[in-house]
This record gives sequence, C-alpha cells and structure tokens, in this order.
Amino acid sequence: MGIVTSLRQKSATAPQLDAQSLAIGYLFEVRWECRHSALAHCTRRLTERHDMPAHVAEREALQAYAALESVNHRMRVDIAATTSDLVMLRDAENRSIALTVTDLRRLVDQLRRDECLPRIDPERFESAHILEH
Repeated sequence: MGIVTSLRQKSATAPQLDAQSLAIGYLFEVRWECRHSALAHCTRRLTERHDMPAHVAEREALQAYAALESVNHRMRVDIAATTSDLVMLRDAENRSIALTVTDLRRLVDQLRRDECLPRIDPERFESAHILEH
C-alpha cells in the first residue's frame, strides 16, 4: 500500500499582498467614482479590513491613485532630482519642469480661487487635501 502525502504543507499560508497592491485593487473596484469618493472608499477598506492606521491607509490610497492615474500620462516625477524643496517633472522628451514650494503653493492658491479645490470632510480625510478635476 502506498503512502499518500498532502501537496500542501500545513504551515503554508497564502501569499500576502502589499498595501499598494491592496489599495490599487480597491481603487479598481470604484474606478468610475470621483477621486474623492474613490480615495475615501479605499482608505476605509484598508483601515477596516487590514487594521491599517488611518494616516497610513490614506497615504497608501493616495499613492495608489497617483500610480493608476499616471499610467496614461507621458509626464513623470523624477524622484532622483526631487527634494523636499523641489519637485522635478520630466515630459515625454525628458525635458525638465521644476516646481518649487512657492510654485506649488501658487498652484494650490489658484485652484482654490477657481474653486477647483474641494473642501475636505475632516471625518474622511484628516491630513490630505484632494484635488478634483
């Protein structure tokens, strides 16, 4: 009589997704919603289903949203050239666009004047201001 052994070891566990992959999955579920609603949904899912602190879940949701959004753009942030004082963008031809904190502040102020920067519900997002377009 032959010996039968299990193909699965009892100690084996299912592979775990990282926070970025989880966030991308949750955002994909609500891909037709506006940015603010999609981020709120994703943040809530990360905090409720994965016991992630709210500030971490919010950051992961924002980074995942940005990753998904950038897929269809030919411009990118040059991380190697970006500092806490300067954001360096590169276009499709690898030309640089430098934005200082003052430039970014002016952009935010202009968006607020044009009423393109929505008011944020502090119950949903405590630290980030989400731009709608």
